Amino acid sequence: MRIRNSSLSRLETMMERLNMQDEVDETYVPLGFIKVNMTKMDFAPCLLNYIFVRSTFTNLVRLKSNLELFEPLRFVMHPVYDEKYDRRHEVLYIPDKQMEDYKRVTARENEKIIFLDNLNYACKPSRTVQIIEGEFAGVVGKIKRIGGVRCVVLPMGREIAPAIIDVPSKHLRYLTESEELKMKN
Repeated sequence: MRIRNSSLSRLETMMERLNMQDEVDETYVPLGFIKVNMTKMDFAPCLLNYIFVRSTFTNLVRLKSNLELFEPLRFVMHPVYDEKYDRRHEVLYIPDKQMEDYKRVTARENEKIIFLDNLNYACKPSRTVQIIEGEFAGVVGKIKRIGGVRCVVLPMGREIAPAIIDVPSKHLRYLTESEELKMKN
């Protein structure tokens, strides 16, 4: 979900209240050290305005409509195309495996992790790989070259794309189409 800029000061309160609700299983905001000025770093959300909420769509709609505190939360929408190539928008749903990988990659400060700002490039089709060795073993993402360096990108819709930089090719396993479909479900 996304929160309006004017409501960022209430984010911590919202997260506490969301976690107390029976309808919500889990909330997550990726935190990291962000440069405030030339000499100071501050621990703050890496992705301003984003909060990940694990629940059903029906429960979230009920919470948003019944509790005024959650009114500033907005669903993140993404385009979906049907067989006639008609475009419509749906709420962005992130599968559990993809969310677990994302939390693992963004859980702590690491110089091998970058957040991509050119999401048009990050979301272009490419081969899906699984890292089989190293500190990120088990993470699944898309293989890309960024600045001539091999990276594994974890695109989440067209909104967010952290990348693990400089992953050796011997640490990667290319997934088959059937394995990719299993990961999406």
